[in-house]
Amino acid sequence: MSNNNSRKRPLESDNTNKENNGITTSSRATQAQDLKRRQIQQASWGFKEALTECGVLEFAPTSITETSNDNNNPTNKSAVVSEVGCQMDASSNPSTLRSSLNALLEEMSKNGIDPKNERVLADLAEIISTNTELTRKMLLPLYRVRTSANQNYFSQFTQPEETLDGGDGGDEIIVESSSLVKILLRVDVLQSTLLTALVQKLPELAAASEEEEDDGINNDVPRLIFSNIRWLDHIVDTSALTMTFVECLTVLASSSSSCERTRQILLDAIATLPDILNDYNALVISHEDDANGEEEQSSILATLQHLRVEDPTLLIPCLDAVGSLPLTDSQFEDVTRDALEALANAERWALPALTTFLMNNCPQGISSSSSLADEVIEAMRNLPLGKENYDDDYAMDTSPNCGGRNDSEAVMIESLSRGFAHRSDLTSALVKSIKETTPGNHLPADIWLLACVATANHHKAKVKSIIRSKANNGGFTPQLLRQSLSGNGTALTSLFSTSLCEMADGLLRSSDNAACELGVTLYEILFQEFKDSMQRSDVISSLVTHICSGVGVKEAEVDAAMRVFSCIIDKGDDGPRALRSFNPLLLGMLEFLHQMTTSQVRRLFLLLFAAGGDKNDEMTGGLGDMSGVGGACDDIQIVIEKNLSHGQIANKRIGIIGTVAYAVTRSAELLAQQNSMEEEQTDATCMPVGAAASSSPIVKDITEKIEKAYSKCQPVVSKRTLDTNMTESNMIATSNSSGSAAAFMLDELCYAVKGGRLVNEIREWLDDKYQLEFENMFVGDFEETEGAGQKGSKGAKDDGLDPQQIPTDPQDLTILNGTSAFGLPGEFRYNIQGAESHVYVKILTILSSLTENNREMLIQQMCPMFRLMAALSDERFGGGGLSEIDAMLEW
Repeated sequence: MSNNNSRKRPLESDNTNKENNGITTSSRATQAQDLKRRQIQQASWGFKEALTECGVLEFAPTSITETSNDNNNPTNKSAVVSEVGCQMDASSNPSTLRSSLNALLEEMSKNGIDPKNERVLADLAEIISTNTELTRKMLLPLYRVRTSANQNYFSQFTQPEETLDGGDGGDEIIVESSSLVKILLRVDVLQSTLLTALVQKLPELAAASEEEEDDGINNDVPRLIFSNIRWLDHIVDTSALTMTFVECLTVLASSSSSCERTRQILLDAIATLPDILNDYNALVISHEDDANGEEEQSSILATLQHLRVEDPTLLIPCLDAVGSLPLTDSQFEDVTRDALEALANAERWALPALTTFLMNNCPQGISSSSSLADEVIEAMRNLPLGKENYDDDYAMDTSPNCGGRNDSEAVMIESLSRGFAHRSDLTSALVKSIKETTPGNHLPADIWLLACVATANHHKAKVKSIIRSKANNGGFTPQLLRQSLSGNGTALTSLFSTSLCEMADGLLRSSDNAACELGVTLYEILFQEFKDSMQRSDVISSLVTHICSGVGVKEAEVDAAMRVFSCIIDKGDDGPRALRSFNPLLLGMLEFLHQMTTSQVRRLFLLLFAAGGDKNDEMTGGLGDMSGVGGACDDIQIVIEKNLSHGQIANKRIGIIGTVAYAVTRSAELLAQQNSMEEEQTDATCMPVGAAASSSPIVKDITEKIEKAYSKCQPVVSKRTLDTNMTESNMIATSNSSGSAAAFMLDELCYAVKGGRLVNEIREWLDDKYQLEFENMFVGDFEETEGAGQKGSKGAKDDGLDPQQIPTDPQDLTILNGTSAFGLPGEFRYNIQGAESHVYVKILTILSSLTENNREMLIQQMCPMFRLMAALSDERFGGGGLSEIDAMLEW
């Protein structure tokens, strides 16, 4: 039975095949009729009909609005829907539209209805060239309308863009992400014609009349064209697109100078160029026929170069476009040399773009890259960085790309810093070139370029080494540093914290004198050029760190940091006023006074008094204005008083230096005020000038401070006396340094006089005070005799003495006669004038005194006091001449 069934199956199968063949034959006939009917219909189809067949229902109006029919409703208004392009059938989507259109065009071409789709392509080109409004709709996003009847065609996650009727359950617009043009550009048959038509449309839109612009139709069409044709998956006909784009650029450039709209379209075209041709270039380079691609690229490069030469303001967009094209090594070399040629004659506003292009696109890794890198570095070293050569250009430059001088240089510095951080070949070329440059031939740009290199952490050590080396051999000098950096604080802002501060820190810590001096200059420039409070706080903090960490260890470093503060103070009123807000930092250095040298303590007190001011003094003027920080001087005075009252000579010296520094600062302030009043020819009653200044509160304050300090330098009177049997050598050996405090103060006053910062009133007061004191303590007179005295017995007044040189002091006479308590012989020595001398110095009298204070104190004060008198009389320091003390000079 099974066998029978198996046999029947072929028969049954045969019968079934016969029935199917009958149906197939009938179906084929029907299909043939349908095909014939479609061919008849398609015989007249153009571009619009083909789109309609594939699911594009209509070209929507520019905006869809809904207006209420109830005119009596006070809330009647138009609900404007966002702009959309062409409408698709609800059952379609961009993917199915593309595939359907591709199949339809292939069918029409294959069946001979429209060979090679010439009719559709011509219709498409005509629409683009003649109908701007329709073209704009094709460039806008597609949309579909969702109704209650076609909900199944939409995803439940699809959100409506707009609602047409504003009610629940009404029709809704679903806006797609793609425009009709983007879909058409993915159809190979249409792409070349569509791209050519769109690009050729740009000059037409640029030349549109003002009336057309006012309609608002053409305003955004160029922007829509560029957004639709960029970043295509592939280019079908690269040659046609390249030539069309070159022609478009040439036409736009010919009228860009006279029409702002044309210029804007030209700039957009240049900026979009790499996004349109980028993928095509990569394809052509890997193609077997490289010569064509090379020629096409060369035409693009030649066009951009021509545009840049004809209109220099197009330099930046042209460079950006060229830099984004994937060029070959030989082409990169050509465009780099072209950029170098432009760099030599460029204005300042163009430098950032050129330097950025060179840093990013200079070839590397090829045989000629080394020499080309050297040429790039040499061109950058000759840039007018730090100079004022192009200032006139800024006053006359009307370029739309032009910015301020500092702005353009700041942008250039940022680009150079980024470039050197990633281009080790250019960094090495720069370092090598600077090393090989002989002293005296360095340019200001060298400092800028090295500072840019130092922004990268892996280059900092290299830059510090070469700067120290160049400082030591005289290549980098303070003059070069000032020429390079002064007046460029705004442009160098990005380098302040990244490289310049570290460079100054490394130079100041150097043990080489030349490098250290360069660090002093750099710190001074940084403080003067960067006026922001945070930046100046960084400079002050760094200098305070140098001082506090170097006291007792690195005196040269501390001295150098102190010199920086001195340079800042010497900048007139601006320097002290700028330092005033940093008094808390400066006062912290008082804790290290006992580890500082004398000169360091002196500089510190001068700095603190100049920066601190005095809030209680009405005559301080600039230093004591309403800054609220004048109380810093009160803290300093407390330190001075504390050290003056201390018994140790080291502490007293600190107090003495502080007192004299205060006198110098206040006196210099009074001197500046006097000079200012004299220049303005102000009435003397308004400001103490000349003789009237002696009653000035400042003069009184200074004299009181000096008197008080000098009195604290005098030792307590000792009642001890020496054994009369002590020998001369033992007596002199007992002298110690107990009187050195007063001597030290006299020397400090002498330095102040030589500094020339004391007003005449203080100088006169010092002269009167210490000249009288010197005469009373150290100088003796001879008796006036009419004739030669008679020699008497030993012990007589004139026994064995020249009758012209008999001292008026009985004690001195006993020493000369040998009748003193010590029995020490005495005589006059170093008497240059002989009998014509009028005075003598009581050296032996002091040394043989029975009072310990006289023996140990007076002898130490004699020379410092005389130096002070000599300085006060010296004409070089404002004195009347040494004739005032010529009697002392005879001895």
